[in-house]
Amino acid sequence: MQRFRISCIIVVYNLNLEKMKKSILKSSLALFGACLLFSCFDDNRNIHASYGVIQDASSKNYYQILTDKGNTLIVTESYTSQSIENGKRVFANFEVKSDKDSRKKIYEVKVNGFYQLLSKPVVNESYVLANEEVRRDSIGNDPFIDVYAWFGGDYININFEAFFKNYSSVKHLINLVYDDTRSTSDTLYLSLKHNAYGETANNNMYLHSGIGRCSFLLSNLLAADIKYKPVKLTWLEYRYDGHHVERSKTGLFTTEPSSIDNFDSAQLNSIEENIR
Repeated sequence: MQRFRISCIIVVYNLNLEKMKKSILKSSLALFGACLLFSCFDDNRNIHASYGVIQDASSKNYYQILTDKGNTLIVTESYTSQSIENGKRVFANFEVKSDKDSRKKIYEVKVNGFYQLLSKPVVNESYVLANEEVRRDSIGNDPFIDVYAWFGGDYININFEAFFKNYSSVKHLINLVYDDTRSTSDTLYLSLKHNAYGETANNNMYLHSGIGRCSFLLSNLLAADIKYKPVKLTWLEYRYDGHHVERSKTGLFTTEPSSIDNFDSAQLNSIEENIR
């Protein structure tokens, strides 16, 4: 997957995190404003962006994408340098050309481009505990600047912001740990983990903030007869004073398809960092 560096570089040395977060907020607002302009232009051309999985790939110009909201996109035109592979999880920007069968949520589309999303299976806590000294260190426990998560189809999708060393080629490691030793029939306990390999705010180096996207399959954690289950997601986050604090969010995960016949509103932006 091709990676891009964020265009607004924020240099940090002897970090003042409160000023840093204010600077990031200003940069994010500027970027969001640019996205709004892009969105207004796109609406006139019936352009959308969605998370989904490639299916029935017979050629680079004819394949299908099943979106997280249950729409089937039949691709009749494709303008992307990315490889087309069945099962690849993508964030696609596309233009609806016709409603092939809107009642069944099937559309013919032209794909303007897509990113391959980092998509990984969850890691069981019992696996970590089996060799805790090595595996806990490898998975990491480095903080994020911010985390935004939502459920889509069979997945939990996560957008995060973290610090990256300027001009570094190091790929940060991102994992989602499922606590199979604690989870019950009532709740799935998940922890988002980050190994920055030393590229953190307390290591006195030149850093910038960057954004990453990832998806983790959750449906295989549910028994066949279970359609809904509460989820608690935790992660470590920077505080303004340079210390870390654990954050958490709860939500209801379901494998039931969405009844809303529309597309995601997220825009396709070249702001992802090196992650694996």
